[in-house]
Amino acid sequence: MPFGSRGPGMYGNASHGHVTGLYYTEAVNEWHLQRRYLPQLELSVYTHIVGSSSRTTLTQTFVNPSAEKSIPELRYTFPLYDGVSVVGFVCTMNEDRVIRGVVKERSEARKEYQEAVDRGETAGLLEQLPNASDVFTTTVGNVPAGASLKVEITYLGELKNDAGVDGIRYTIPTFVAPRYGDFPGTLLDAPQAVTKTGIQITVDVETPHGSNIKSVQSPSHPISVTIGNTSSGAAAGTDMSLQKASATLALGTAELAQDFILQVVATNTGNPIALLETHPNIPQQRVLMATLVPKFNLPSSRPEIVFVCDRSGSMSGTRIEGLKSALRIFLKSIPVGAKFNICSFGSTHEFLFRDGSRSYDQESLRLAMEYVNWMSADFGGTEMYQPLEAAFEKRYKDMDLEVFLLTDGEIWDQEQLFTMINEKVSESQGAIRLFSLGIGNDVSHALIEGVARAGNGFAQSVTDDEKMNAKVVRMLKAGLTPHIKDYTLEIKYDKDYDAGAKAIDEEMNDFEIVEKVIDSLAIRLAEDKTSDGEAKPTEPVKPISLFDISADLDTEMPDADADTSSGGKFSHVPSVPEPKILQAPFTIPPLYPFIRTTVYLLLSPGTTQKIPRSVVLRATSAHGPLELEIPVAMLEEKGQTIHQLAARKAVQELEEGRGWIHHAKDSNDREQRLLKDKYEGRFSDMVEREAVRLGVTFQVGSKWCSYVAVEEKDRTEHEVNQRASGTSSDESVDRPESHFVMKRSRARVYPSSPATSPAGGGLFGAQLFGAQPEAVSYSLASAPGSGLLSKAAQMATTTAFGAAATSQGFGAATRAFGATSNSSDTAFGNAASNGSGGGLFGVSVLHSAPVIDLADESAELQTETPPLEPLEALVSLQLFDGSWSWSEKLLEVLGQSQLTEKKVEERYGVPMPNINMLATALVLAYLEVKLVEERDEWEMLADKAREWLRGELAKSSEKGLLSVEEYVEKLKESL
Repeated sequence: MPFGSRGPGMYGNASHGHVTGLYYTEAVNEWHLQRRYLPQLELSVYTHIVGSSSRTTLTQTFVNPSAEKSIPELRYTFPLYDGVSVVGFVCTMNEDRVIRGVVKERSEARKEYQEAVDRGETAGLLEQLPNASDVFTTTVGNVPAGASLKVEITYLGELKNDAGVDGIRYTIPTFVAPRYGDFPGTLLDAPQAVTKTGIQITVDVETPHGSNIKSVQSPSHPISVTIGNTSSGAAAGTDMSLQKASATLALGTAELAQDFILQVVATNTGNPIALLETHPNIPQQRVLMATLVPKFNLPSSRPEIVFVCDRSGSMSGTRIEGLKSALRIFLKSIPVGAKFNICSFGSTHEFLFRDGSRSYDQESLRLAMEYVNWMSADFGGTEMYQPLEAAFEKRYKDMDLEVFLLTDGEIWDQEQLFTMINEKVSESQGAIRLFSLGIGNDVSHALIEGVARAGNGFAQSVTDDEKMNAKVVRMLKAGLTPHIKDYTLEIKYDKDYDAGAKAIDEEMNDFEIVEKVIDSLAIRLAEDKTSDGEAKPTEPVKPISLFDISADLDTEMPDADADTSSGGKFSHVPSVPEPKILQAPFTIPPLYPFIRTTVYLLLSPGTTQKIPRSVVLRATSAHGPLELEIPVAMLEEKGQTIHQLAARKAVQELEEGRGWIHHAKDSNDREQRLLKDKYEGRFSDMVEREAVRLGVTFQVGSKWCSYVAVEEKDRTEHEVNQRASGTSSDESVDRPESHFVMKRSRARVYPSSPATSPAGGGLFGAQLFGAQPEAVSYSLASAPGSGLLSKAAQMATTTAFGAAATSQGFGAATRAFGATSNSSDTAFGNAASNGSGGGLFGVSVLHSAPVIDLADESAELQTETPPLEPLEALVSLQLFDGSWSWSEKLLEVLGQSQLTEKKVEERYGVPMPNINMLATALVLAYLEVKLVEERDEWEMLADKAREWLRGELAKSSEKGLLSVEEYVEKLKESL
């Protein structure tokens, strides 16, 4: 069965995309190579979620159907979720021949792989594609005839907070799973053995002490859920607990056509926590992980807001209708006093207000709402570099800028886009922030997460079957938080009372040790030091003769100080020592309510070996200093999980043009220049070598490091696993959770920690999971999701990647990032008609924007509009200042057609200075009574309405008026 297409556009073939299976190539003739795919016997995913981290093992089993022919080389391309850390790569042939991967520098790994293949040995190579951080390629050489081949890939990941449900969100990209579609090659027949179809998914969930699981749900697929135990725990007969759950596909297996998404909602998951892990193999190497979901309130700002909206052909159907509905919520939630604009993009781009963002008032809102009503997916391909660059260039330099990117698309050269965003954010000194919302089943998570990281914002995603309104409101609320640009972390240590400290003068015990990350940035380059780190002596150097008769000019003279690692690739680059404390991300991003923030501190062996007592997060704002001290829980059992998550985060920053080395200085440099300025020509090599150091040291793959696996002869899979894990033959049998590096034991907490601090080794301890009521099983086998937005959206025409009649779908044009639109003042002119934007695949697209007279109030859409849902109807009727006008249409939406102002006053005793104040209070009452389940979607609309009501009441000279809250409570009785 063909499986795993990322879709047209990314791999340049609109008919079938790219298939993620094991294949080899055969020559059909001297001009053409044919791919031949091995039949798949089994595909399974096992995930263990602990707190906000996950460990996933993806297993695929294939077979060489030929009993006579071996296969010289197989290839296997697959995507993983953005930012995960691949920590294991194992290939097993015939269940008894194991090759296990080890991380090495990319070219060195390729060389070792090729040498093994040339010797006739079976070998494997796992590489990340340089231009896409979420796509990997596996190559397996010398597969014997008739052999079965099992490929296991293990990866760790941080789980995102899902703002729509206030829980964590776990995603398995569909591109590892079977999909329907044209197949770009020949699928060989499987042997006579019975084969399985589809994918099997099992997810076990455990939460820390003090956190109980409320629900486990999937907006993408029907699942069966057991709360009270994990799948492995149930098999072993462990105690029941509300801190455990397990989920599987309701039908056992499925052929997935979209991402598998799991949402876990639990209590107290956002409480601050700090964990200290000690590395099992590197002496005195430790790591700290601090994580929290912030809760704080500061007055909102009045920034410039620009919505950058994808209107490419693939956005047709429910996606463009969903985007339009989201934009209406966005627009009605903007506070008075802000400025805003809308940018549409595809192969070209255009701005609603060509001369720049306008102040939010009744007229600008009217123009924007009419523009949104006429939006359609008619802009061709997906070119986002130029529209984002234009949005940054057009900004008002005296205001903060919040950019909201809404897209379903992908681009190939993500690095160029990330670099541009990095530069613009840096130039603005943090005044620019970018938030991204990925729309659809096949959005590139690497893209939306990458632009949000570069833009100091955050990303969220919705499938075609999810509502996006709640996430949209949360994003806008985050965009209105004040810009805080100076978050710092400090480490506080316990006072040293051990025997070695008794010699210290007692008065020193009154001082606590504090280490700051910034102090680690002044480093002394190795070219200025001896091997033991001391400064080189300034003794005279013996002159070199310019005429040495013993010199052999045909032999290259070796450089004793050169770096010979990675095959001498970095021999010309000054050696940069690792910092004592490496923080990842180096610049702590802004903290937003409802969005989890995690920061890692890699503590090198050169740091003090005292026990950290706490980490302190500090920042300053216009309203006063901000501070949070988080007690540290020390994991008594050594492990690598947090080290590998930290290393991957640090490498990811380096891949995206950020990280600690961009801020490092040479302490010996009199001018105190940054390394990137002092070594301009060699700095990119310094960055790569630092990424290689992290990857090799902590065994984490990246675009600069690959896994290479060479056959280990005469060893069974069980024996190799024993040797790698150091377990005895009777350990870790039939216990999937035992392979999770986050081992469980007691933890030491300094000082006493809050209830949510873990009390166990690894990430969470065994004492966290006490006996609870019996497991509760239920099935979510009904159709998942509630429609993207509304009945109107569900009734819209859909195509998989359909384009409007005026476009060529994903076709783009001749330039890499599209042409700038020459649009008219309000973007309704015909200036875009000459656009022939640039694209990845060289397909020219002509696009013409409709010419509409905005002053013509009689203009109507040519299509019949279905009835609106109540919230959408109320959004459409709300005025720019947050109020509603008393009208028959409003009363009809509220179900109060017979209600009059006089009846309200007589029945409920709520006189109002004017009728519109009464209408607004009535809507607020309706929202709280009838639409309480949709609070996340209307809360900003309601806040704006309350603010307007308070202002109107304050201006009134009438006596005996009530407060806004009292009016609303009284009016609830009428509903």
